[in-house]
Amino acid sequence: MANFNNDFKQIGIFANTDKVTHHGYDRFYPLEVQNFRFDEFAMLEIGIQNGESLTLWKNYFPKAYIYGLDIGVEYQDERTKIFKCDQSDIYQLMNVKQNIDTVLPIKFINDDGSHIPEHQILTFDYFFSELLCDGGLYIIEDIETSYWKRDGLYGYPTNYGWLHPDSLIEQFKMMADYVNIEYLNDNDKQLLEEKTSFLSKQTKDAIASVRFVQNCIVIQKKNKEDYIYNNRKYRFGEKT
Repeated sequence: MANFNNDFKQIGIFANTDKVTHHGYDRFYPLEVQNFRFDEFAMLEIGIQNGESLTLWKNYFPKAYIYGLDIGVEYQDERTKIFKCDQSDIYQLMNVKQNIDTVLPIKFINDDGSHIPEHQILTFDYFFSELLCDGGLYIIEDIETSYWKRDGLYGYPTNYGWLHPDSLIEQFKMMADYVNIEYLNDNDKQLLEEKTSFLSKQTKDAIASVRFVQNCIVIQKKNKEDYIYNNRKYRFGEKT
């Protein structure tokens, strides 16, 4: 293992991953993940391709076991297990989940897969509720495709654009309201439930926070303490 003096950017450059060389995710990733950097845990990365980011994670998280899935890659070594899987297929996602050893908690899931909003939503909805541990972190990368009105990617069309209803951005904007749903009146709660039906209620109720950064959405899962603050009576009386 290389010694990089705890520098996420330096490790990323060594790994030649576009997380650093193109996207500049080193500007905010350390802030999100450094608290559990030296923990013994497991993570899952969706989208492996040539494995550059695996080099990053192996060096940045020295005690982590790394699971991955990719539509065209499958292999295993002492710290890594990669499943061949199409993230647009819920049954294949379920098979991956069934073959993951949960002795180590899955604290971090990183979606760098197809970049197609429908696939990102499907994968998030399933893995966030069924695999990610309480208090865990889920980052969806390459949300730029939600703004595209042209061409396509990996053989999939990308006819979305600003304010498009199927845009991942537009869908997750509503989750900022959902995090605060206890303050809505009953009619508005029902309307918000309907508008956010792209996610299961189990998933929505487990979201502690949603943060938007350049080309990523960062979602934190509730821990046990967070659930204490659900569905309280509004302290100033019913005014909504």
